[in-house]
Amino acid sequence: MSDWSIETWCASQQPSDIGSLDASAQSFLGQLNLDAIHPFCKDTSFYYVEGVPPQGPLLSHEHLETTLDVALTTFFRVCPPLLAMVELWLRLFAFVCAPLGLARLSWEILGEKTSKQDGPRHIRVATLLVALLTLASSVVLTTDDLYRLEFETYYGLNMLILSVILVIRLAVMYRRRLLVIATLGSVALTMYMLFDATQGTFMTLHHALPQFNEGLYYDESNTFAQRVQENWLEATRSYLPPKATVWMPTGDSRTGLPFLLNHVDSPSWTRVWLSISDDDEVVAIDIHFPNGRHDTIQPLFLVLHGLNGGSQEEYVKDFTHRQAMENATVAVMVARGLMDLPVRGMNLFHGARWTDVHVAATALRKGLVEKQLLAGVGYSMGGIILPNYVARSGADCALDVAVSVSGGLDMRYETNFSRAQRLWQPILTQELREKFVVGKWGERTKARLTTQQMKYMMRAYHISEIDETAVVAYNGFRNLDHYYSEMSAFGDIPAKSHNASVATVGRIDGVSIPLLVIHALDDPLITWQTVASNYGQLHPKALTARAHGNIFLLLTKRGGHVGWPMGSFPWVHNWKWMNDNAASFVYAVQQAKEEVD
Repeated sequence: MSDWSIETWCASQQPSDIGSLDASAQSFLGQLNLDAIHPFCKDTSFYYVEGVPPQGPLLSHEHLETTLDVALTTFFRVCPPLLAMVELWLRLFAFVCAPLGLARLSWEILGEKTSKQDGPRHIRVATLLVALLTLASSVVLTTDDLYRLEFETYYGLNMLILSVILVIRLAVMYRRRLLVIATLGSVALTMYMLFDATQGTFMTLHHALPQFNEGLYYDESNTFAQRVQENWLEATRSYLPPKATVWMPTGDSRTGLPFLLNHVDSPSWTRVWLSISDDDEVVAIDIHFPNGRHDTIQPLFLVLHGLNGGSQEEYVKDFTHRQAMENATVAVMVARGLMDLPVRGMNLFHGARWTDVHVAATALRKGLVEKQLLAGVGYSMGGIILPNYVARSGADCALDVAVSVSGGLDMRYETNFSRAQRLWQPILTQELREKFVVGKWGERTKARLTTQQMKYMMRAYHISEIDETAVVAYNGFRNLDHYYSEMSAFGDIPAKSHNASVATVGRIDGVSIPLLVIHALDDPLITWQTVASNYGQLHPKALTARAHGNIFLLLTKRGGHVGWPMGSFPWVHNWKWMNDNAASFVYAVQQAKEEVD
């Protein structure tokens, strides 16, 4: 039996002290009329549904039928994340290892000691390791899309040529056949990785890279969009050195290092509970009132967090603190079942469910005064769900303005993003599976999957494989393409028509409010191709011409995934660039609306 129970969970919950808030905040909460105590805790018997397995970890492992099943499952749960971590660190430091390695090898060749064939053994071994690391780093600089985007292909190619020359020279001096083999192997691997089998040619300088400029895209013929652009300071939108952290050279470092270096104190949250009438589930809304007060002049922000997240995500806390300085209230919708929230039925969280957002936004609108804006801000998974909601709801959208950060408009392109599947997703998949799919919803997952699907899910090493079972099979989607289409604002337009010269009408054309998409072209987790294309209907200029000019794209060459570190000491600024731009766009829209009125 699982140790988790609704009774134990309810006993651990402490209702927020609403009485300590200012009268303005209490009045706002009164207008919302939401529960301060979880509805399941008022009557715990309501939580239990006949036929629904208990909440908690997987209790039995019938899918492990043989010793071979155990061995294969263990291998795929351990090795891919481990290999991904090793390769990721190599790629993170390749830009340092390659030039330092070249300097070291040059010193060895020119130095007097290297000319002595009977030199100390440890020097030869050290030189061998440096040579191999330099070759590997040079191959990475030449072939990796993010380094090619950052430095262009010729930089890495020059590094590789120099590495080959120096290592061959060392091989002759030391009579090391291994170095010759490693050098030839590195050249062959580079040629293989740069060869485009579909075209039958080697990659050009810009192959597979964005061929449009970074910057803000909007419909210049739209008067209101032009007003928004004029009210939004260009200096705020720019992400170039020295504003960008120069010692983080690719999207990998700009993604991972901020989460290691940045820390934000938790705001004071007031939690209320929102019932979803469609299936009798409940989501949490964590609200921060600056100094306990609610200012009706400033916009009210509804934040959608990322996968595995909630109101305790560091960048969400950073956004909340920054808006508190503007006296703006921030409400974070904690998605069903995430953080520590219970779910009574079988309808768990998935990325194509946008109706919960509509219920939350509609509830928050009850607390608005005339002309006050309700602004949605979504990050990562929240940045996927938010534009999908805005597009699907059309004129009935309960928001006034929306900002998607590091999200996506067409997640079907993510299935071909092999770099993320190999480097980042094995680590994220392991966490997602152990923490949620198996760790929290194990028995419910098993109840809907076949034995073979359970095996596949337990051996999945990237997100798409998890989605094929824990989401597609569990929720009854036809296939992975169907699920990714349903979760995408651009997903109902057939992929084969994306390159057509004539736009195909889709749900994206239903966007009825200003929608800003902020995305870095070096995002290592969600490819830039989910929001833009070098040609066709997803080209930035073509995309922003749709939906009556309501779509804005802010694309930066650098930034990573939910990253955009700033300055030489990025932990001082935390997520300033990203969060300031999300908010400043909202304020620019607010000002434009006031000018029109």
